[in-house]
Formats: sequence, C-alpha cells, structure tokens
Amino acid sequence: MMPIQEFLKGINTNDVVRRNIPMGRGMGYPVLKIVGERLLISVFYYRSILHPEDKTLLMPPEYMLTFDYPSGKLVSFENLRLHSQYSSVNFDKPVGTFRHEAIRHLNKTEYRDKKEQLFAAVDRLIAHLGGEGEFHSQDEKELAELYGMMTEPCLHPFYRALSPQFYARYIEKKEDRHVSEK
Repeated sequence: MMPIQEFLKGINTNDVVRRNIPMGRGMGYPVLKIVGERLLISVFYYRSILHPEDKTLLMPPEYMLTFDYPSGKLVSFENLRLHSQYSSVNFDKPVGTFRHEAIRHLNKTEYRDKKEQLFAAVDRLIAHLGGEGEFHSQDEKELAELYGMMTEPCLHPFYRALSPQFYARYIEKKEDRHVSEK
C-alpha cells in the first residue's frame, strides 16, 4: 500500500497540478471517498498570506481536485472561481487565520507530530478499505479527533464540499462534541 504522504507528494508534482495550480498554494488535508469500487482522494488548494504574530491569513480554496488511489490518475479538476456554486465567494478576502484555537498551543514539533499521526491514521483507514488491515472504533475516533483538531474551521465548508459523507464522519463529529460539551 502506498502511504498517503507519498501519494500526496506524487500528485503535487504531477503535470496537471504543476501546470494549473499557481506556485505557493497550500494543499488541504486529503479527504477519502469511495465511488463504486474505486477509492478516490480529494484535496483543495488555497493561498495563504504570512502575517506577523503567527496570524497567517487563509484565503478560500480556489481549486478542488480528485484523484484515483493509488494510481494518482486525475478524476476531476474544478476551478472554484469559475463554479456557479462559489460565485458569492470573494477569493481575495481571507476566510480565517492559521493557528486556530485547537492547535494554537502546539509548537512546531508537536504540530508536525500531530500531522504525522493524522497521516498514519489515514494510512490505516486506506489499508482497511483495501482489505489489508483492521480499522476499529478506536481508530475511527482517533481519526475524527485528529481531523477535527488539524483542519482549520474556516475551511470546513470546503472539506464538506469535497465529500459530505467523510466530513460528517471525521470532521463534523469533533465540532459536535465541542458544542455538546459547552
């Protein structure tokens, strides 16, 4: 099985991405979906603007891409600036800042470790979906907690757009827990 980080590195350097995504765009975390017998990985690309005091501005994602896993074959490419569903989005206005509340306390090493944990949990899920491993309720809970922690809340509507089912299972759950705890 190809690890998700290796897969993401591969798609990030493929010709379609290099020719169509402006340099310097950040890639969101991968979202998985199953269509028929195929496992698809969707990502979006967004621009960030560095500001002092750890307040990096996050712009709305402009591109959503879906790839076949593990082949890396492009399945869909959407420029959201040209998509009628996003006609009211101001792509030149920030939607939020990096270092939201859930990760603000992490130093660079801790942040990198959490990111590695997220990718390792995604790898376990992919292995399970491919019949190569187990994925228990504890794994599902861990993945939901990591996605909920690591994804920027201001970008959640775009994660939902990539895959409503994945969003509801692994990202929205974390938000619901926070609401019920208050």
